[in-house]
Amino acid sequence: MMNTKDQEILHLIQSPVSRDMGFRQLIQTYQKKVYHVIRRMVLIHEDADDLTQNTFIKALHHIDKFQGQSSLFTWLYRIATNETLTFLDKKKSVFSYLWMIIKKK
Repeated sequence: MMNTKDQEILHLIQSPVSRDMGFRQLIQTYQKKVYHVIRRMVLIHEDADDLTQNTFIKALHHIDKFQGQSSLFTWLYRIATNETLTFLDKKKSVFSYLWMIIKKK
């Protein structure tokens, strides 16, 4: 469930006046943890950085769908995992396509 820090962050994000400050707090609080979740799944640091950024962008766009039945980190973890799996799937498809082309030559 949500802890006090999560409740404070969510309250800030839900108010139009403090939305940016709340989002900055969300990033400051969870960026390193989200990065490490992603980094365990991808080999390249730059890819992990990009996916971390994408995770927080997606979280901002969908924060209104957060129901508070888990912690914010659990929710971010799920977004990060899905973003990373999608990235890896696309990367796999590109390499498979390139391999197919190389084999034909």
